Amino acid sequence: MVVGADRMPLDELRAFYRTGEEIAIAMLPPGTSRVVARRARGDIFEAQLGNGALFRELPSGTFAVEALAPDGSLLAEELTTGGAHAGERPVHGFATSFESESIPAVLAWLRALRCTVVQIYDWMASYCQPLGPSGGWQDPSGRPVSFEALRTLAAGIREQGAVAHAYAPAYAVDLDFAADHPELLLYRNDGDAQSFFDMIKLANPDNVTWQRHFVAAYGAAADRIGFDGFHVDTYGYPRAPLDADGCDVDPRAAYASFLRFVRASRPRDLISFNQVNGVPSAAELPDGPGFRYCEVWRPNDAWRHLEALMDRSAGRAGSLGREVAGGNLIRGTIACYPPVWEVGTGAEQGAAREAALRTVVCTEAIATCLGASALLFGDVTAALSDAYYPKHERLSAAEAATVIAWRRFALRCRDLFIEGEDTSWYEIGDDNGAVALVWDGPARPEPIGGALFARVVRSSECVAVGVVDLSGSPHGLWSEPTARGRCSSVRVRLLLGDPESWSAAAAVLGRSGDRFAPVPFRVVEHREGRAVEVELPVDAGWSVLRMTR
Repeated sequence: MVVGADRMPLDELRAFYRTGEEIAIAMLPPGTSRVVARRARGDIFEAQLGNGALFRELPSGTFAVEALAPDGSLLAEELTTGGAHAGERPVHGFATSFESESIPAVLAWLRALRCTVVQIYDWMASYCQPLGPSGGWQDPSGRPVSFEALRTLAAGIREQGAVAHAYAPAYAVDLDFAADHPELLLYRNDGDAQSFFDMIKLANPDNVTWQRHFVAAYGAAADRIGFDGFHVDTYGYPRAPLDADGCDVDPRAAYASFLRFVRASRPRDLISFNQVNGVPSAAELPDGPGFRYCEVWRPNDAWRHLEALMDRSAGRAGSLGREVAGGNLIRGTIACYPPVWEVGTGAEQGAAREAALRTVVCTEAIATCLGASALLFGDVTAALSDAYYPKHERLSAAEAATVIAWRRFALRCRDLFIEGEDTSWYEIGDDNGAVALVWDGPARPEPIGGALFARVVRSSECVAVGVVDLSGSPHGLWSEPTARGRCSSVRVRLLLGDPESWSAAAAVLGRSGDRFAPVPFRVVEHREGRAVEVELPVDAGWSVLRMTR
């Protein structure tokens, strides 16, 4: 896979490394004189050269690892993410093809996306007995599943440095199991068992017998197949369930009990928990490797809803799903299924597909600027378009290249938006604000249609301004197509103490290999004294300005 016009990837570099472990790269391009790891904030870590390159220790974060020639030119690079566990800063993908001939293409796309967590979707033989015979089985929807292909897929994902994250619904029960075990189910107030359509009944997550069954069944499957984590799914309801005795069940407490049991039984597995539309709000996650996950549905079909959903999921105003656990920040993931690919045929199909793809890549860009991850891409060069993952949209080679360009830009810049104080809401557009963005349209601290979406994150030594051009979006919805925006550049003015002591750099999607490069600025008057002003190009729709002391 060619990363840029003149750059190749460092093939040995895994997508994820554990903080504190050594990172060795044996195969370097001829003429390499230095190997460095760069973070978005500008930190540079030097590798020890010998027979290859060795990083003794890198901190948590996402790094561009570069092989450099003696003149400083870039020979090769690759992106990698590190942390205490892969859920600390998840880079999401999905897989839902489980026949041997599909596995190489799935792994190649996941590697290109630099995924660190891969959700394996609807792989089970049944919801209550997920592991089928060694010769293979059919999933609950009748699709063929090869046991050996699943094992190969899980092993390949782990070899690339990612977690093989098994889809595991918290309370889905097959009809025959439900008929045999009515005491384990949740009930409605009219006496009927809670159900999902006509094919699934819902178990009581707070029922210890069900918890034991779940862990035994899914744990045995994980051990046989090679999964090293579970995506614990819910359907966003029930809201007022009863147990088999007719007593009220508090869903928030029931989920917390269920997750604690799973964690105690599987202490090293990565566990994510789906809070559909933020339900239940302020859900309690267990200690250990894990992260919060929010599946988004109407009425939350606008980009501007994503931030509040993540806030409510964590139960912390302004936290965007951020929590401190063991000294490590845990990030949330946003999952949505943009239904934008019904583009018809004929001469207008190309423009319609371009607008559909624009919606999807802008969704990931927005999530990145909000300090979150997004689950949108995976399988064989595919994008999610339906909650049933096999109904995904296959991308053309050109569309896949666009996705990779936006994904790599997201990874290159993401740390700027997950470390520091987000000051966007009282700086952008505020008459007394310290940040102004000037072009021939509006700029807003929330992602709305017809405007530039801007995000400001500050620390004592760094200020980041991310700009995503949403001027081509009619209504700011992730559920409708988005045209290319009309902004070519924006003038960014920032109030900084002692302006001359700062330096400016910018990463512009589609320019200079997307790398941060120095940009000029001038000192201008401000109502509080002096500010810096930078002309920031916005060629392809996403740019990031970084000011450092």
